[in-house]
Amino acid sequence: MTDTPEKTPEKPAAAHKPAGEAAPEAPKEPLKPGVFGQFLKDHGLDTQRLEDAANNVEVIEIAPEHLQKALKLLKNSEETKLNYLVTVSGVDSKDTFDSVYHLWSYDNLNELVVKVRIPKSQVPEGELPMVPSLSRFWPAANWHERETYDLVGIRYLGHPYPRRILNTWDWDGYPLRRDYVQPIDALNDKSPGSFR
Repeated sequence: MTDTPEKTPEKPAAAHKPAGEAAPEAPKEPLKPGVFGQFLKDHGLDTQRLEDAANNVEVIEIAPEHLQKALKLLKNSEETKLNYLVTVSGVDSKDTFDSVYHLWSYDNLNELVVKVRIPKSQVPEGELPMVPSLSRFWPAANWHERETYDLVGIRYLGHPYPRRILNTWDWDGYPLRRDYVQPIDALNDKSPGSFR
């Protein structure tokens, strides 16, 4: 009788992964509409729910062509009363330019974040992403939109005075963009002997 070692069954090929390689993520199911997303849907406006903010605040995405109608409805409706525009800001994400709106209701202490996301692939070379201005509905949007234009390069259509607000009017580029290169000049000296 000869001693032959027993063969161990081989693992399927999928189980053999190089160290440090993450498994592919399963596609996520779309999130169900929240209170405000459902409200807008009931009024004929399509939104997409995004992951809630850290403090469980509902976050929705809406198409730019529906932004003014949606936010006007959220502001003036007795059901929502989101009548305080906290801020408008911009984000240069990996694949999109995002215009972000934080809304608040003093009447019912509710909060909502609305995002308009413009895919970078849809912005022609040398042009800016465009989003409708809310300055007609909220005077506070005036300065917020100018600041977002100045720093991120999102153009707000219908804004009464779309000029830079922090940088000089002839400033080159948008400082909060991923591809921004800071100029080297008397204020931004990068020489080795500089104290800055």
